[in-house]
Amino acid sequence: MEVGRGAGRAIAAAVASASRRIWISSPWIGASYVKVLVDKALAGVDVRVITTDLPDNEGRDLARAADLYGEEELKDAALRVAHWRRRRGSARVAAVRDPLLSFSFALALAYLESVEPRYAWLLLAAAASLAAAGVALAIYRVRALRRIEAQLLAAEAELERINRSLAAAREAIRRGLKALVVPTNVAFVHAKIYIVDDRAWISSANLTDSGVARNIEVIAEVDLAEAARRFEELWATLSAELSRRS
Repeated sequence: MEVGRGAGRAIAAAVASASRRIWISSPWIGASYVKVLVDKALAGVDVRVITTDLPDNEGRDLARAADLYGEEELKDAALRVAHWRRRRGSARVAAVRDPLLSFSFALALAYLESVEPRYAWLLLAAAASLAAAGVALAIYRVRALRRIEAQLLAAEAELERINRSLAAAREAIRRGLKALVVPTNVAFVHAKIYIVDDRAWISSANLTDSGVARNIEVIAEVDLAEAARRFEELWATLSAELSRRS
């Protein structure tokens, strides 16, 4: 048994190095430990978590961990695709509009030359300049459109890659991580049980930064088989209760 500040560091270290199993009951779980648990599930560790449905408990997101995984990365990739699609639309319009305007003004000046012969040389020179500008604009806009289309293709390929990668990762999380997030009107699960690979502890510490490192807590290592049996009993009881209420 250990009592004092930092008593929970042994649990945190065991969780960080777990290779086979992490079974936890903790009413509060911090965001950094949520990430560790998700990463462990991705690595093939059997992760089972019992926690409470409280607004200040980041651990309640573990019930939706698979759906939430990579959400920001996917959102950013989709926004990049949308950005380049908007740029492509604008570039297509500009590739037609800008040369067309130059050619239209050139034709207008050429027409004026026929009705104002006194300024024929000036009007023809201006019309020729505008026609040349139209050709240059057409080349420039088409090249710009091709560059944007290349960026769009790259963004779409990256989005597809992320979608495939996340699909596999999310499936791995669904297989490896099971979480019971218990509403307080069903039960307030205040028990702290930590079973990691071949060791087990009971503790007063939640799996949070304050519980692990700052608070004065107690931790005691207990019999692995007994702890696993008690955890499975608690899991079965809460699962049945949640099923009845769903």
